[in-house]
Amino acid sequence: MFQKELDIGSIIKKLRNKTSKVHPLKLITEIQINTLVGLARNIFINQPILLELVPPINVCGDIHSQFNDLVRYFDKYDEPPKTNYLFLGDFIGITHYSENLWLRFSDCFNCLPLAALIDEKIFCVHGGLSPELTVIEQIKQIRRPTEIPESGILCDLLWSDPCEEISEWGPNDRGVSYVFGSKVVERFNDRNEIDLIVRAHQVVQGGFKFFSNKRMVTVFSAPNYCDQFDNAGAMMIVEEDLTCSFFV
Repeated sequence: MFQKELDIGSIIKKLRNKTSKVHPLKLITEIQINTLVGLARNIFINQPILLELVPPINVCGDIHSQFNDLVRYFDKYDEPPKTNYLFLGDFIGITHYSENLWLRFSDCFNCLPLAALIDEKIFCVHGGLSPELTVIEQIKQIRRPTEIPESGILCDLLWSDPCEEISEWGPNDRGVSYVFGSKVVERFNDRNEIDLIVRAHQVVQGGFKFFSNKRMVTVFSAPNYCDQFDNAGAMMIVEEDLTCSFFV
């Protein structure tokens, strides 16, 4: 009953109120958050695990709860549904939610699509590649909801990282998944006939950083991350003809 009465437009208006000095978490109730998470879960679980998207679209990397920075992107390029956005993950960072509410968030995240393909030429994922992933179509075999396993394709797509010091595969200092070199990227892109891999997952000083002769790019959208890094934040703009640029 409450879900039908939830005024999402009013909630967004409250959160977008630039004159308010109240923290966003205090502007909406836990019941409203719980309901929004439930609505989002239903949307995610009914979407394909591999999204097939058409440009134009704006691609954001990690946000890590930096809501005001997210609003700045929307102010520059307009907010949904007027502009299409793809978010690559790590939406929230340190939180003060109750345990029950956090479990609701976790269940919702377990239903999210895993990757996206823009116009069959730009492959988008949170982390990186997997030695077990040969062709992109394999992703469609993963079933949701699912927690992140300690190994395998799902784990690697979320947690692996590019590494300039190697050409193939190596252990990851994170203690999970792998690092991979430029030859891995080239082989994957050629086999799947894609032009570019877009991923997030790592702080990069300029907000974006290319890898493997511009066949992969890291996009990180949380500037001054956790007030501990003096990094820029960036968003990748994909035009209808697949021309890519960056707003920093």
